[in-house]
Amino acid sequence: MTRCRFFILLYFLIGYEAKRIIDKDEIESLREATREMLRHAYQNYEENAFPKDELMPISCKGKDTWGGYKLTMIDSIDTLLLTGDLIQFRKIEKIIQKISFDIDKNVSVFETNIRIIGGLLSAHLLYKKVCCFKVPLKYENL
Repeated sequence: MTRCRFFILLYFLIGYEAKRIIDKDEIESLREATREMLRHAYQNYEENAFPKDELMPISCKGKDTWGGYKLTMIDSIDTLLLTGDLIQFRKIEKIIQKISFDIDKNVSVFETNIRIIGGLLSAHLLYKKVCCFKVPLKYENL
């Protein structure tokens, strides 16, 4: 019976929050906060860890953890498109074009699939939508 009460309480809490009305100013504020968090995280990766796979949060140094393929950079490219940062997208696009994946080394199949293949595929599909539908990109002309 305790489990049932928990799910009922959870349902009401989630349902209440989901029905809250958010005005346009709050939506824009949340969008800008998201863009700023991404900018902060990616800029720190670029400054402290690039061309390594990941930024170690305590030491602020880069580390190749999954094959040395610049995973954070590739994994971020679709998110940069979602937030409208075409300038940073173009920088990464140029770097990715020079990466060779023809390397004989052990890699994590899971990480490779979700972060490299997933990142590249989703960026490709998102970019096609941006080009086809002329989605406005806020940071295109910075």
